Amino acid sequence: MAARETIGATPESFQNLYASYSRRIEGRAIWMDAAAIPKDGRGIADIVRSYSRAGINILMPEVFRNGYTIYPSSVAARLPAFASFDPLEALIHEAHKRGMEVHPWVWVFRAGHSGDAGGILTAHPGWAAVGRNGEQISPGGGRWLCPSMPETRDFLRRLYTELATRYDIDGLHLDYVRFENESPVPYCYNDSCRSRFEEEYGIDPLDIDPFSPKRLSWNLWRERLANSFVQQVALDLRRVRPGIRISAAVASEPVTARTSYMQNWPNWAANKWVDFLCPMTYTRSEDRFRELVEGQISKVGFRTLLLPGVGLHLQNDPTDALDQIDAARFLGASGETLFASSYLKPILVDALRAGPYSRRARLPFRVTGKELSRKIKGRTKVGAPLTLDERDAFNLLGYLSYRDADTGYVAPDPPAISIPDIILPLPEVRVPRISAVPVMDGVLNDPAWQMAAVVALQYTEMGAPAPVRTEVRLAYDDTTLYFAITAEEPEIGALKAKETKRDGPVFYDDSVELFLDPTGKRGVYFQLAANTLGARFDQKMLTPAWNAEWQVAVHRDTGSWTMEMSVPFASLGAPPPKAGDTWTANFARNRWVTGKAEYIVWSVPYGSYNRMYRFGSMGFD
Repeated sequence: MAARETIGATPESFQNLYASYSRRIEGRAIWMDAAAIPKDGRGIADIVRSYSRAGINILMPEVFRNGYTIYPSSVAARLPAFASFDPLEALIHEAHKRGMEVHPWVWVFRAGHSGDAGGILTAHPGWAAVGRNGEQISPGGGRWLCPSMPETRDFLRRLYTELATRYDIDGLHLDYVRFENESPVPYCYNDSCRSRFEEEYGIDPLDIDPFSPKRLSWNLWRERLANSFVQQVALDLRRVRPGIRISAAVASEPVTARTSYMQNWPNWAANKWVDFLCPMTYTRSEDRFRELVEGQISKVGFRTLLLPGVGLHLQNDPTDALDQIDAARFLGASGETLFASSYLKPILVDALRAGPYSRRARLPFRVTGKELSRKIKGRTKVGAPLTLDERDAFNLLGYLSYRDADTGYVAPDPPAISIPDIILPLPEVRVPRISAVPVMDGVLNDPAWQMAAVVALQYTEMGAPAPVRTEVRLAYDDTTLYFAITAEEPEIGALKAKETKRDGPVFYDDSVELFLDPTGKRGVYFQLAANTLGARFDQKMLTPAWNAEWQVAVHRDTGSWTMEMSVPFASLGAPPPKAGDTWTANFARNRWVTGKAEYIVWSVPYGSYNRMYRFGSMGFD
């Protein structure tokens, strides 16, 4: 089905109207993280009153996290901080008094973290998901449940059914309905997953070549575990509580969701297992937010409602959140979900109340087709200008029509997995030791660079020839790794360069990325990235909170641009390499001047840059 369409109105007219418009029908949700949920009745009343005044109409309290509940449960252990008070009962009471809905937010397959195995895995350690090498703690610091074990699935289903039967909840919001990130460490390889898959397909997943057709079977098998769990939860809860609405927090890009997390949320929408979805569209960039929401809407059309997540934790100014709310509305989303209570500052509460949420809105999944038809009665001429309320009504009628249609089971489309005909060998480079330190000014005229190793980035991330020439220079001394790039650019005036903040999404600009594994064992990596404005991003594995001390300088010229980086070994927590030591690494250039990203690499990963098994070798002379 095609994306939602704007009928008879120009983008400019909608843009101007939405800047000061408060919709009559809209989902305005907030994720209430457990840390921000008050622990007494007065606190609950105050926060619900505040959110009601701000125009919010869906509360998503985090009632089950790290394997613990915040309410008294006969199924799971309870967080001690909530031992003497039931915040869920109080939230429901206060919210319903004000016409707001409560959709408890529950974790699914994530169960703990490096410092706490969590309530489930403490009691049932054998239920843990493990990586390819048997590791239980993921690169992001999480512990996960194995989705293939009947014991795990039954436990979670009993917990969610308990919520739906014991409390007067309006919905259930699922989070972490996925595997841990496939890159850089694939999951799950515990005995249950391996034996069950081998029984069906005749091969141990550990023996699957990542570039063989069996990889497609392995991905689809794991994807079905997540799909079938969502389906079963929907069946369970709709049976015991008719009218309940099922929703889920999902990865922001549908393709990445499938290939990296085995999360096929468009298929959940196609099969009506969910009533709405909240893609975690977290970015500081309004342009990137728009791009992501457009992709989400085009993927699901009218098959479900979308309430994109707005990442308040990344924003310093309330206008950033208001701009993203306006963008979501303009593009045809059915509302927004704010992340999260801990980051909702009073100034934004006031801004919502005075602006986009100034009048109360009805929930889009509670409106009937008869009511919507009245709003557009007489609208028979396609192309006639619509009011904003009428456009929303048309969109919702499309949603209701799909929900009422007898579509049967919708099988998943094949995932976007490429099995290349030829696998390029992993490259190698020898990095020389230098005595003269290059000046970090972006200009590569220092004698040190004449002594450096030179490699070319000859391919795209999928192994096609690179569209432009890119050269990398490498050298080191007793304390520091030196990196330089010369990027040919015929369209130098069209360089995309917007991000200026530290740890912002610089990779959505023309930029460079380094992936460095000092161990040489492809077990851990550091990612350093910078755009042509010199804005830096760094993380250790999948932890953006990690920061290093390193320098970058950029210079633009006619037909090319150059960048220098100096990375102290100490900033990576690594000892200076000795002659003969070998790291693994990859170097990449993100080129955006064509209007569509081109990804140019040294070692071809056939997918995400951070596939450590495709890092090249970097030896030190």
